[in-house]
Amino acid sequence: MLLDRALAYRELTRDLLIGVAASDKIEDGVLSSCDSLALAWLGQDHLTPPFVPVDSSPATGYSDIPKKAQGILSTRLAKGIATVSKRARPAVARERAHAAPVGGLVRQARLAAGLTQAELAGSEMTKALISHIEHGRVRPSLRTLHVIARRLGRDVHEFLDEADPQVRQKRVAADLLAAEAAATQGQWDEVERRAKAALRMDPPHGQRMTLLRLQSWAEVEGGRFEAALDLTDRLFREADPDTDAFEIMEGHHARGLVYGRTGDAHLAVQELERGREIMERAEVRDPAARGRLLVALGTAYRRTNRTAKAITTYETALALGAQSEQLRVAAQSFMGVGAALYDSGELEGAIANYARALELFERLSAVTYELSTLQSLAAVTFESGDLTKARELAERCKARAIAAGLPKAVATADLTLARLAEAEGDREGALRIASGAAAALAGVDNTQRADALTIIGSVHEALGNTAEADRAYNEAIAALTKTGVGPAYAQVTAEYAEILSKRGESARAYELLKTTLVERLRTPAAPPKRRARARGK
Repeated sequence: MLLDRALAYRELTRDLLIGVAASDKIEDGVLSSCDSLALAWLGQDHLTPPFVPVDSSPATGYSDIPKKAQGILSTRLAKGIATVSKRARPAVARERAHAAPVGGLVRQARLAAGLTQAELAGSEMTKALISHIEHGRVRPSLRTLHVIARRLGRDVHEFLDEADPQVRQKRVAADLLAAEAAATQGQWDEVERRAKAALRMDPPHGQRMTLLRLQSWAEVEGGRFEAALDLTDRLFREADPDTDAFEIMEGHHARGLVYGRTGDAHLAVQELERGREIMERAEVRDPAARGRLLVALGTAYRRTNRTAKAITTYETALALGAQSEQLRVAAQSFMGVGAALYDSGELEGAIANYARALELFERLSAVTYELSTLQSLAAVTFESGDLTKARELAERCKARAIAAGLPKAVATADLTLARLAEAEGDREGALRIASGAAAALAGVDNTQRADALTIIGSVHEALGNTAEADRAYNEAIAALTKTGVGPAYAQVTAEYAEILSKRGESARAYELLKTTLVERLRTPAAPPKRRARARGK
């Protein structure tokens, strides 16, 4: 009871102190009266007002004050409270409001730790003090919070950061800057962590839109497609089409990547075209964002067999990259044009564009893109019949991948080397290389693993090992089934059906092709289940 009374007087003292900052209309002696009365209840007259130690036990000092003095102190206290001006009251309210979030956080942490208020208080505090803190009646000092945090096994900043609006604002800004910096480095796990932390602090609208955009991209790059769609749904709901055009555009870009990576190229085109419409209408000036969107749209066009539109879109991105000195955009555009020309059978044009892309990626030290371009260039060069150049490129790609510590890229380079060995008649070498690649790609990339198994099947068939060839081709088909029945699946089944026909097993070949057709009709590409409406005015 004594401590409760002292805490009540201490609270009044704090109100008066805040009032001083807003108005000087407080009588002399009022503050000392509050402190004297509060400290008298505790018997801690030697302390500097207005701080009350959390490790003190109630004492009987108040009874030593004469009754008349008690009445005078109480009267002066009441009079002092009455003098706090109306201008001071909002400041008092704000100070009390700050105490409430702290109390809520303390209560949540205590319950999570499975402690009662008395257990948390221990010998250093009292149950009453913990109750006052949790109910927002007292804003604990930093020393008190350190004690509480230590007993709960928490960092004191967990209570500080989310309690003070100014601290919270600075923390949001810091997390946002860190998330943006991590995004430029491709550190998507860090982007997700920082964005989530900042969003928990209920940032202002503009920062919230940016954070939602960054986190949605982190989910896309992390392969968490449902989460990415959830975040873009929220972004679209909360965004203002007039002021948040950039974020809406980026949201459609992210959704386009989701659908593209899950096999629905047509829906990817719809999302990316909507993003381009918003980009052009709002006159988004960020050249890097514009270029990335155009490259993604060109790729979506290519995957829907619209080669002419793909090349035109890539060339637009290329021009933008050249004008704005966005080398990455330019390099990706060259790579896209190369892929589109390869699709249309123009191998020389494809090789020339891949070579330009490789040159730029090497200048950018973009290892992942550099390796991807080397792999494509080696494969296309092999198909063009220049085996010597293809081997040089494949070995260069493998050496670069080994130096970079990227085993998947090493295995992918081995696929070209295996095909080269097969073409040069080194069947044992081809089997050895392809088998190693298939093992390395197991559980990593089903499409590339199927490619390795197809090489194994082809070599075994040439060696007359029909049982081993059947096993390899069936494994390849099973691997591709996991990724969805798409073009790669059709290509492998067609190749295997041709082998069966040459063996004279026409019935098996017919059943295989029939099954492939049925599966493609029955199993369309399966993107995430929800398809949000396009946004923007």
